Amino acid sequence: MPTIISIILIVICLIIIAAIIIKKFPALAILDVDNIPGQKETQFKDKIMKARLERDLAHWGKVIHKITQWLDKNFSFLRALAERLKRLAEHYKRSQKLSLSERQEKVRRLLEESEADLKNEDLGSAETKLIEVIRLDNQNLAAFRELGEVYCLGKKYHEAKQTLEFALKLASKAKAKLEESEINFSLAEISQEAGDLTTALDRAQEALELIPNNPRYLDLLLELSIIKKDKGLAEETLAKIEAVNPENNKLAEWQEKIAAL
Repeated sequence: MPTIISIILIVICLIIIAAIIIKKFPALAILDVDNIPGQKETQFKDKIMKARLERDLAHWGKVIHKITQWLDKNFSFLRALAERLKRLAEHYKRSQKLSLSERQEKVRRLLEESEADLKNEDLGSAETKLIEVIRLDNQNLAAFRELGEVYCLGKKYHEAKQTLEFALKLASKAKAKLEESEINFSLAEISQEAGDLTTALDRAQEALELIPNNPRYLDLLLELSIIKKDKGLAEETLAKIEAVNPENNKLAEWQEKIAAL
């Protein structure tokens, strides 16, 4: 029978563990990076939170590990958790030892390798490497954009949307107008694929506000306005397309569709 002191120690340990789990619970599911490609789409935000989770658990890992050294003799369910926290703390400590130049070089190498994986259609490998880049540099716009492309190609549209929305915030913060417009265009296509035409239309218009008269953006906006039977917007967009790209071979087809609205 455990003593009163033992029970108190158990309660304290469980409170600490519970506090971490309640705050960061979803992220615990993706601590094993090798299993990331198999996770559900809704866990993407958890992947982005991984770096923050590592810092939190690294801080508490040593404390909890010492407490659980005695407790795990009698409570086997704590043993696995204590080992995971210890490994996570060690992993974080190793990553912290990288110098700035080493970290930048590793990011550069991983991005090159992920691009090669993407060309070879190895989406799982590309995803793992890009997530590692994000762990090393959670403000890396290129990594988020490429990761969004990986999810689009894999038809994981929910994760692609979350990835690109975060990338959009980074692009906006950096005042990277071209990247903002391209990300909005990609989000418009994803929303269209998901059947959310209202959002798709809004995203396409936001892309055009940033880079006016872009032929690809105009084509998408026209297609969406026709699908939504917005004749006024369709006519306005078609006029812009005729001015920007009078050689477009779909002009006659679009004119017929608009006339039928």
